[in-house]
Amino acid sequence: MTNQSPGASLATWHRRLCHRSLDDAAVRYISSKVENMEVNNKSESTPKICGICAQGRQHKEAGTKRREKCREILAIVHSDLCGPMQTVGLNGERYFVTFIDEMSGRVSIALLNTKDGAIKAFESYRARAEKSSGKVIKVFRNDGGGEYLNREFKKYLTEAGIQHIVSPPYTPSQNGLAERTNRTIMENARCILEDSKLGKEFWGYAVLNATHIYNRLPSRSHNDISPLEHWTGKIAEIGHLRIFGSTTSMHVPSKKRQKLDPKSVRCVLVGYEEDAGSRVYRLYNPITKKVVVSRDVIIDELSVIGNAQEVSHITSTEWNKEAPTTALKQSEVEEEDFQRLDTIIPPVRPIEEIAGIQESITVRPRLAVQDITQGERNAIQEAGQEKASKPRRSQRMRQPSGLFLIPMRSSHF
Repeated sequence: MTNQSPGASLATWHRRLCHRSLDDAAVRYISSKVENMEVNNKSESTPKICGICAQGRQHKEAGTKRREKCREILAIVHSDLCGPMQTVGLNGERYFVTFIDEMSGRVSIALLNTKDGAIKAFESYRARAEKSSGKVIKVFRNDGGGEYLNREFKKYLTEAGIQHIVSPPYTPSQNGLAERTNRTIMENARCILEDSKLGKEFWGYAVLNATHIYNRLPSRSHNDISPLEHWTGKIAEIGHLRIFGSTTSMHVPSKKRQKLDPKSVRCVLVGYEEDAGSRVYRLYNPITKKVVVSRDVIIDELSVIGNAQEVSHITSTEWNKEAPTTALKQSEVEEEDFQRLDTIIPPVRPIEEIAGIQESITVRPRLAVQDITQGERNAIQEAGQEKASKPRRSQRMRQPSGLFLIPMRSSHF
């Protein structure tokens, strides 16, 4: 026995070199760079399958093979479920499930409280998609999660005649379209949540908002056409889009307010209502803690809540403190400013003043006859004086007090 390095078989050198792959080219390359590597029977090759190499070196096969895309809407629908989220949504959501039409790339999302709602979400998606497109779903592809493999879901797909393709476990590349779409939606939702400074409980509406925009933007993987244009044949319109989280003034209908109530309330823009038509917005009211839809809005994209991480806990006083208000100042009225009517005594004018007023309003008419003689004129004046000295009938009936018994001049003839 000797410790010198004798020649050895290729299989032995394979084991000596930590199970390195050795073929003729590898042996020539290594032996030219080192010394004393003598290989007996060079024609012999290493075993094609080495059990130790399989245990220590085996890796996943690269999924580089491209398959042909379908050419019909709803021919293949991909699906994937994302969650649970660490923060519960405003309505108790913790999951969302996506349905993607492979041909058009159009995405539909449903928010779920539990995984069990996946089948109801698919039934609703199938009814809407087949009704609007006039096509039927032929293949349903997913990753084989428990929400897709339960007995109820399998029975539903079998009765509907839909082929169910399940990707092998732990191979997300086999369901790559749904996985990549979920990643894009979540990245977009994360960005708009951070930009709007809203709390994480708004993640559900951020996901729906990101999906609404995703379906309206062109994609290179779909011939530079938006998913919505593939589906409807019309170019997508995005003039109604506004910044997520903008402060919004929503008009209050006359039937829901009184005459002096404000005609609008301040809300937060949290998305768009797909089923209500274009330019219908989802608005969150921090006072009522509810999400409503409205078309009659004024959106201020330059104004956001600011640091509104806890916007769902804002009170009505805090929310309206920036609104301009006019305080009505009421003057204090004391009881001494009022006097009972039965205690009020009207002022009495002096006799001289009353006589002056009476004299000032006495009219002295001029005679219309100019050819009267002086004697006749004197007779008329004497008759007038005698008549004036007698009291009037009205004065005799009233019997006035002595304060008002003053001589009156008459203008009657």
